[in-house]
Amino acid sequence: MRKFVTWLVVIAVLLLGLDFGARVIAEREIATQLQKRGFPDKPSVSIAGFPFLPQAISRNIHQVTISSSDVPAGPVTITKVTAVLTGVHINSGYNGATVDHVHGTAFISFGALDRAVTAQAGGLAGVLVGGGLKLVPAGSHEVRASLNLLVETASATWRVVRLGGREIRVQLVSSSGLPSALLNSVANIDIPLSKLPIGLRVTSLVVTPAGVTGQLTGTNLTFGG
Repeated sequence: MRKFVTWLVVIAVLLLGLDFGARVIAEREIATQLQKRGFPDKPSVSIAGFPFLPQAISRNIHQVTISSSDVPAGPVTITKVTAVLTGVHINSGYNGATVDHVHGTAFISFGALDRAVTAQAGGLAGVLVGGGLKLVPAGSHEVRASLNLLVETASATWRVVRLGGREIRVQLVSSSGLPSALLNSVANIDIPLSKLPIGLRVTSLVVTPAGVTGQLTGTNLTFGG
């Protein structure tokens, strides 16, 4: 009886080790394939559910969580992307997959937004002094800044909105002291997100104390293969 129990323990340990090893390999392969779809580096990947081997054999993974930092999405670099993939169906070659649904968040720090707004606002960069544009929150959907210009000091408040699912507009709400020649270039500052990874789209935006957070979604996505 003791030998039988011992063998059961050994088999259980071996199966656990095999399950863990298969999960690690799968997470690495998913990270490799995701990197090819817009991430600058391999994202962190975590597969949910135990045991994993039945999911691997059926090629249907219930849930995968991914995260990545400093993701170039166009003129702006997203500080952090976190997403949950559900219904991941691996292809027969185990080198790609289709995904039923993705939901997640994209966080853009004020530093990253400062640089993108300055770059997209025409002549703004040429007249700013003293360290450039420094945006701060002015409500759940607005930002403001004091602008040290070459010849005077001005202030402005912008509303941050989304245009479709792959563009942000920073829309001037009010200003004081801005030269008339600069008003047109800062009135509507559009920031494309054309390089969002794996076909993700922005569904909503909110201004937080540290930056702008966007909700992300995607359906019937593919990667690898």
